[in-house]
Amino acid sequence: MAIQESNSIRALRRASAEKRLARISKEARLRAEGMKEVGRLSRRDYFIAGLALYWGEGYKSLGQEVGFTNSDPAMILFFMRWLSKCYGITQDRLILRVSINILHINRVKEVERYWSRLTGVPLSQFTKISLIKSISKKRYANESVHYGTLRVKVRRGTDLRRKILGSVERCKQSATL
Repeated sequence: MAIQESNSIRALRRASAEKRLARISKEARLRAEGMKEVGRLSRRDYFIAGLALYWGEGYKSLGQEVGFTNSDPAMILFFMRWLSKCYGITQDRLILRVSINILHINRVKEVERYWSRLTGVPLSQFTKISLIKSISKKRYANESVHYGTLRVKVRRGTDLRRKILGSVERCKQSATL
């Protein structure tokens, strides 16, 4: 009976490993297909993708300038490149602010340096860090690699915000056509 059980367990492990390898292979194939479908982004592709990003995550309230907050470094970099590529916004017009839970108060300088290195924006263009004082329910397995969120704002960006929101409005209209 023990031999049968061990054979059964080996068979289950083998089947599980084969299933896992098939899943990994399928994920890689689908990822490659997805990347191929996008291909190289034209300026217009970049413009539309940036509008969609701003529509979902950008500041849209009256009285606000162009602003965007997120924790995803790639999304932050995409947004900054979109501003530069599609609107000619230079890095010196950007104002950045980190927001992070007060649990990370001992890491404030490290976190700001992380975002500065990532974006290439000097610390002199960062405003005072925003420490969130609520007790976070989310606990990170490795809190030393949590860098909070970064807000990117454009100085003197009110007219630009109005223009972007006009473009977003046109995208909204296309949903009803």
